[in-house]
This record gives sequence, C-alpha cells and structure tokens, in this order.
Amino acid sequence: NEQFGTGGQSANSTANPLTSYAHQSCSNFTLIKPKVDVVYVVDNSDSSYYLANDIKNALRNTVDTLSSDFDYRVIGTPLIQTANGDNDYQVMTNSSDLAGLPGSPRRIQNSSEFTFFSNPSSGYNERGIVRANSFLSTHKASGLIRPNAHTIIVLVSNGRDTSIETQSASNNGVDYNASGFASALSQLQGKKNAGYQLRFASATAHTSCQSGWFSSQRSYVQMSREIYGYTGASDQSGDSTPDAYDLCAQPNETALNRERRVSSIFTTINSSIKQVLIAHGYRFWPITFAENNELVDINEIQVVKIASNGSRVNLVKNTDWTYQDNGSPMLIDTRETPSAGEPVTGRHFVRFNNLLMYPDCVLVTSVSRTEYYDYVVLPRKPLLPVIVKVNGVEIPQSALNTSQVNTSQTLNIKAPYPTTADENPPVVRTGFMIQITNPQYYYRSGDNVESLYTPAGI
Repeated sequence: NEQFGTGGQSANSTANPLTSYAHQSCSNFTLIKPKVDVVYVVDNSDSSYYLANDIKNALRNTVDTLSSDFDYRVIGTPLIQTANGDNDYQVMTNSSDLAGLPGSPRRIQNSSEFTFFSNPSSGYNERGIVRANSFLSTHKASGLIRPNAHTIIVLVSNGRDTSIETQSASNNGVDYNASGFASALSQLQGKKNAGYQLRFASATAHTSCQSGWFSSQRSYVQMSREIYGYTGASDQSGDSTPDAYDLCAQPNETALNRERRVSSIFTTINSSIKQVLIAHGYRFWPITFAENNELVDINEIQVVKIASNGSRVNLVKNTDWTYQDNGSPMLIDTRETPSAGEPVTGRHFVRFNNLLMYPDCVLVTSVSRTEYYDYVVLPRKPLLPVIVKVNGVEIPQSALNTSQVNTSQTLNIKAPYPTTADENPPVVRTGFMIQITNPQYYYRSGDNVESLYTPAGI
C-alpha cells in the first residue's frame, strides 16, 4: 500500500476578485451670441469729398471686422439728413431675428453694397450728435434698433458738430455747449440699466490737419469720451480719447497704415462684448458602467462632485443624491435648466436633490457585486474526508455535503445568496463537487480556497 498508493494532493483556487468601476464626465453650457446693433452715421456733406480713399476703404473694412460671434445688424445712414429722413438707411445682418427689418433695397446682403458717402448734401449745418440721437429714437420705436442688444454708433466726419462747438472770434477759441450732450446721454440710461453697452465711436479729425477739416475735440471726441465713461467700459483704459479715432495722418504715416488704424475701430469693442454663457443644470446623471452589467454593486456607488478648480466634495447618498433604477433602459432628459434636454437612454441613474450646475464635473464609482459560492471544485475524484480551507480557515465537515463528489459534473458554483437569483450571471466549472451547505461558510469574491485530499485509486 505504501509503495503503490497515491500521495496527498491539494487544489487551490481564487474566486473572481472585485472589480472597480469609475466614470467621470462634466456638465455643459450654451454660448448665446450677443445681439449687437451697429449704426454708421457717415458724413455726406460737401466736405466728405476731401476724405481720402484710404479712409473710405477703411470704413468699409470695419464692417467685416465685426465679430462673427455676434448676432449683429449693421446699419448705415447719412450724417446730414436727406429728404427721406430717418428712413434713409441700409441694413446688413447675420441674424435670424427679422423683427423690424426692412425689405429690399434697404436690406442688403454684404458690406460691398453699402453706399457710404452717397447722397451728398450742401448748405446744412452739421449736427451729428443730434442726428444720431434722432435716428436711434426713431428706430428704437420701429424695432430696427433692438432693445435687447448692445448698440454701437460709428460717426464718420471730417467736420464737427456745429450745434455744440463753434469758432468764436470774441475769445479766439471754441465755444462749448455742454447742454448739447443732454439729449444724447438720455439714450443711455435704459441700455445701461439692462446691462447692454451703448458706445459712440467717432472717426473724425482731432486737429484741423488740412484745409476744409475741423477739429472735433469739443463735440465728437468729447462725446466718445463721455459715453465711454458713462457706460463703465474699461477696454481702453488709459487712453485719453477712448472710442475716438483720428482721421488725420500721423507723422510719417503711410496711407496703408492709416487705413489699418481706422479699420481697427472694432478691435477693442469686439473684445469688450462677451458671449453669453448659460450654465446647464442637471437633475439626472447616468451610471454608464452599470448598463447591461448585473455584476455592479449598486449599494457601493460613490458620487464625487469636482469643481473647476479641482476641489472635490463627496456627495451623501439619500441627502445629496438618490439612486434611480428604471427597471429597463428608457430615455430620460438629464438636463432640467435652462430647458429640458440632453436625453440619455439608460436604466441606472444618479438623481441629484439639488441641480448639478456647470462647470462642475461628476465622478461616479463602484465595485463589482460581491459573489458568494457554495461549491468547491476538485480536479480529481477524492477519497474522503476532504479538508477545505477558506483563507486558511477550515470549514467544518458538518458543513460539507460530499454526496456528489464521486462523479464529475458541470455546475454553476455560485450560491443564490444573499437573495434568490444572486447565482446569476452563472460561474460554470467542471470537476468533482463538494457542496457547502451552511451559508456561514460560503466563500466570496477574492477569497482563496484550498482543498487537501487523497485522490481515489484508478
């Protein structure tokens, strides 16, 4: 017996270990193009004949430098009012907002169609500020100038507003009518209170730099400065003449450089008007790794909110969020504000008690569901008794059923524990089976199982 018998054997196995699951994603936002109405009030007096082509080209170019991030209307009207009054204008727009817009021919499609410097007039005093104010008043009422839009006036002239500043022989200087600004300033209050900018960009002569040109320091330049300060803009901080652009050539300046300088009217204004960011608010967050995977332990779900600065807050289950199981996959709008949307098809969701808002991100984690096993598998038919140890601790013989150990079988070795149907999805093994009859001794995910036995003879 000692010479021809079979020695003791051991079989070792490890139950499927727990698996970690994690999914991080972030909330979203919507960028809304801000509405911007630009009104060009362009010199059409006899003196405009003396404006060089580079200035006229630069003016046309400014239309195309307006940011495409804006929902804009660009309107051109003559500085000296013609027989058509405030209805002498052209408008170009990229907006789907058609309220208050005219039809053809005043509605044009591109900047090359603007007829700036046409309709020349003579014999009229230049009152550019009054003219701009009149046009705004008329077309605020008509709907052409929108109430929920930033408004930028661009006045182009090589003269000055004679209703505000006049040359006086008595003091050899310039008379300044400060009250002339009052009506124009009255246009500002409503815009400012509603959070919209009203800017007065003047492209005029800052000195009497050539024959027929007049310095507009005490009218148009001053108007640009006053409105800039009144609206609280800061994009030209430190500039002594904010929003005022000098048409006079600078020392040693080429015509091309002057054209580029005048074309930069919107450079700073574009940057001062920001797109409107609308934060999204979420009621539901999908647990993506749980979909179609019954191995995930829903009870072990952890939810972490991650702020834009990287700080983390552990959200408390049933206080900050609850788990929602729809039973089967269905389409749910995850976003609640600014409107319902961002639908996701799924079964498992986190439901936030307070909306999760942009720019926060969410990290959802869990582990695989703990599996319990009630069968030990031996590769060979054993002689009894068999010693079974789980993590080094022996299971009592009274908790082992060896009635099936003599025949090799293919079985699902998972136990229906702690609830019925927990044996699914199955873990199927083939071998000689010893059943553990007492749930107290079931082994589970990650446990090490060691069986000590003597194989039966052939």
